[in-house]
Amino acid sequence: MQTHATPSTGATRSVSIVADAARVGALRDAIAAEPSLVLTAEASRFAALVVTAGFPGDVVLLAEEAGHPLLAHARTAAAAGAAVVAQADAEGELLEKLEAVGAVVLPLDATADEVVAQVVAARRIRRRPGARSRIDPVDRRPRLSVGERRALAHYAQGLTTVQVATEMGVGYETAKTFLRRVRAKYAAIDRPAGKRAELIVRAEEDGIL
Repeated sequence: MQTHATPSTGATRSVSIVADAARVGALRDAIAAEPSLVLTAEASRFAALVVTAGFPGDVVLLAEEAGHPLLAHARTAAAAGAAVVAQADAEGELLEKLEAVGAVVLPLDATADEVVAQVVAARRIRRRPGARSRIDPVDRRPRLSVGERRALAHYAQGLTTVQVATEMGVGYETAKTFLRRVRAKYAAIDRPAGKRAELIVRAEEDGIL
């Protein structure tokens, strides 16, 4: 994970990116060559990016594998108010859902310059009047136990329930119970978290990721 300098001029757009080692260098160079952009943070994993001071910035660039985690990350970035550009071979239902979030999707074989051109053109997500801020007031955060918080943090980073149990050193049913209680507590305060994508958003909103 790297945090970069914040721009001192309003003429630039700040960008935070998630990309593996094979792609991050070319994307970093292309962003550096574009005077209207400044890279504020980069990481190889989304969970590491969201805790940086540079997240979300004006645009979040997700150069990740196609799959449900990518959709969850796009939703989290959009919920934070950023424009989203995804570079992944997304097709069918996944592509439709990414575009419904407002993400611009480019294929894996797109060049770094093509990706950056879309970053320049991407429109920032506009909140509806009266929409909640990304971080809810303390009184709208559920009281999670240590185990529940740990289970949520692991699950929100893309682990399966079995993997959560392994990481925590507990049984599968215990991990499943932790996650069920987390969902129930969020539902009780009218902040639905029935799906993984919703849990990721809640974890990011409440500083658990």
